Amino acid sequence: MKTVGEILKEAREKKEISLSEVEKATKIKVRFLESLEKNDFSKISEATVTKGLIKNYAEYLGLSSGDILAVFRRDFIEDKKGQILPRGLYKPLSQPKLAWTPKLTVMVSVGILFLIIASYLTVQLFGLLGSPPLEIYSPKNKEIVKVEEINIQGKTSSDAVVFINGEMAEIGSDGSFEKTVTLSPGENKFQIEAVSRRGKRIKLERVILFSP
Repeated sequence: MKTVGEILKEAREKKEISLSEVEKATKIKVRFLESLEKNDFSKISEATVTKGLIKNYAEYLGLSSGDILAVFRRDFIEDKKGQILPRGLYKPLSQPKLAWTPKLTVMVSVGILFLIIASYLTVQLFGLLGSPPLEIYSPKNKEIVKVEEINIQGKTSSDAVVFINGEMAEIGSDGSFEKTVTLSPGENKFQIEAVSRRGKRIKLERVILFSP
């Protein structure tokens, strides 16, 4: 593939035009014309100036300036300083790599420790300010039983108090509780309520059907 300089020089020589004649017609200095034909753009100050000279030179020779500039862009690139370099030689500056140092290790460790402590305190705060957890394992809601006495079993936080239809149930060290209740024939409703140390309450209901 021909370069920009080769195309310009070949077109000029084909028309048998000297560089001096081109200079008179285009006002482009001979030394710049020579640089363009040699693909030596180091003597021209800026990339925009170089493109302008190529455009004017190409149009003077009857060439398509758009096509010539496309060839120029194919072979050359403008770096951040405005210098023109062959594409094969251009290497963009890589992003600086983060160096892992003992100081960075300490900072990361402190950050992780802070997150762990913050997460723990957040959980504890919600535990103090929010309602206590409450799960009922047995019986299932609307369960039909054939015995007069059943055990209501569940779990809450170990520092909460549980009431079943207003009567306190014993709570184990792990928060589990169990209370034996007596059923009447037909539908029996039980309100199970857990109360935290700060007075936050949560209430669940169980309906048990006793069919003797």
